[in-house]
Amino acid sequence: MNTREIALDIFNRLNERQLKGFIALFSPNEELDAKDSDMAERRAAFARMEKLRRPMPELDEKKELAEYREEKYGK
Repeated sequence: MNTREIALDIFNRLNERQLKGFIALFSPNEELDAKDSDMAERRAAFARMEKLRRPMPELDEKKELAEYREEKYGK
């Protein structure tokens, strides 16, 4: 089997969703049907993640490292 035949065999085994992903990956200018797109679901998931976000306190890496060394080695 040559490379083209192998690629065609793989291509023929892809389902509809996988084919659309292939098209989107290799042809970024191709537009897929809006109803088939799960962009709204992705945006809703991102919004839920944004709600979980918490501010992180400032971290002094040198101080943390010094405290860890003191705790572990007693120096």
